[in-house]
Amino acid sequence: MAIIHIVLVKFKPTTPETVKRELCDKVCALKEVIPGITKATAGKNFTERGKGFEWGWVFEHVSKKDLEVYATHPAHLKFISDLAAHKEDILAFDYEA
Repeated sequence: MAIIHIVLVKFKPTTPETVKRELCDKVCALKEVIPGITKATAGKNFTERGKGFEWGWVFEHVSKKDLEVYATHPAHLKFISDLAAHKEDILAFDYEA
C-alpha cells in the first residue's frame, strides 16, 4: 500500500510565473534527496474548478513513516521556507492507496 501526499498551492498574485515553475521544479527534486519518496509530480491546473489553487504536487511514499521523514527533513523544511514568501494559501491531503 502506498501513501499519497497531495499539495495544492495558491500563489500570491505578485508571484511571477518563472518563480512558480522554479518552486515546482524544486519540490519535485526533493525525491532525489529525501528517502522514501517513490514518485513526485507537479502540474498546473487547467480548469476553472481549482478555486484559485494553481499548482498541484503529488508525492508517493512507501509508508506513513516515510511521510513523517519527509515532513521533518531539512530539505523539505528549506523548501517550505522558500515557498512562504510566495504562497497565498496551501492545502495538503494524505491518503493510503
